[in-house]
Amino acid sequence: MAHETLDWRSRPLQNMNAACEIAGLSAASLYRAQAEGRLEFKRLGGRTMVPTDSLIRFMESAEPWTPSQQGAAARAKRSARAAQNWMS
Repeated sequence: MAHETLDWRSRPLQNMNAACEIAGLSAASLYRAQAEGRLEFKRLGGRTMVPTDSLIRFMESAEPWTPSQQGAAARAKRSARAAQNWMS
């Protein structure tokens, strides 16, 4: 009998390692999201499990990425410092 791999979306629950891998986040980040009410956990056989539908909703709630100004400010500061060092 060949072992068939189930797509993660077809599983009702994900163990913590799988949920971390799917979301691309650490366990600490998922526990924080659960504490904030943004993610649901279940206990099954003594293991912390994440309902797949809750994980999908959590990932879909991600905010659109926008560049921050921190990078631009840091580059400007480095450029100014390099120019100052060049002149001295």
